[in-house]
Amino acid sequence: MNLRHTQTVTTHRSLYGRAFRVSVAVTLLTAVAAAQTAFSQSSNDAMSLLLEQNRQLQAEIQALRGQLDEQGFEIKKLQRDSLNRYTDVDQRLSDLEVAAPQTAPPATAQRVQGGTPAVNQAPSQSSQSSQSAPNASTRPSLQPAVLSEQQLYQMAYDSVINSHFERSIAEFDQYLGQYPEGRFVTNAHYWKGQAYLYLERFEEARSAYEIILEQYADSSKLPDAMYGLGLAYQGMGNIQRARQMLTDIKRRFPNTGVANLADTRLLSL
Repeated sequence: MNLRHTQTVTTHRSLYGRAFRVSVAVTLLTAVAAAQTAFSQSSNDAMSLLLEQNRQLQAEIQALRGQLDEQGFEIKKLQRDSLNRYTDVDQRLSDLEVAAPQTAPPATAQRVQGGTPAVNQAPSQSSQSSQSAPNASTRPSLQPAVLSEQQLYQMAYDSVINSHFERSIAEFDQYLGQYPEGRFVTNAHYWKGQAYLYLERFEEARSAYEIILEQYADSSKLPDAMYGLGLAYQGMGNIQRARQMLTDIKRRFPNTGVANLADTRLLSL
């Protein structure tokens, strides 16, 4: 009897010990699973936070790029105004230099035999030089056949970048006349519109930009042309159309530099 009791107690203790170990193991597994879940949740939260910060940084970079483009535009306008003032002063000085000889006393008559005065009618060397020498400020016109398509476009592009807007318009017209289906046609219309915009010839700028919208809608220059068109409408006093165009840019080309420019411009309208 005592032996059976002892065996029962031993078996009971063994089962109790096994159950305790199983319980401890289950508790440990539950704790590990909870820790893994918490770590996974924490990792997901950290990843989401990083992605959100990355999106915010990208938006800030786009906004900064837009501000840089806007400031570049304003700098070009200031350069244009400065160039116009310099050109005006230089032209006035040139006019004064030309008018000065006309107010000088007449040439002294030379006496020849017989006492008859005679005026030396031979033109001076300086006059001959001024008549024969070409105007130094006049750019030589090159025949289209002399230049390749890229050279002709580059010449016009260099002119507009260097604020020679009137010259660039004539050169872009020359390029478009020679290469109406050329590789740089869309860019030529765009920069021609920019030149008109800098000259505040807003109606002509509008016409240049609208060619891109109507004939080259699949061009990468479309957003820029739409922005230029919005500025042209603003310059013409059509604020409603300007707002419409700038809003359309934000809708069709979100999260781009030109969309940020449009957003900044809308705030000023």
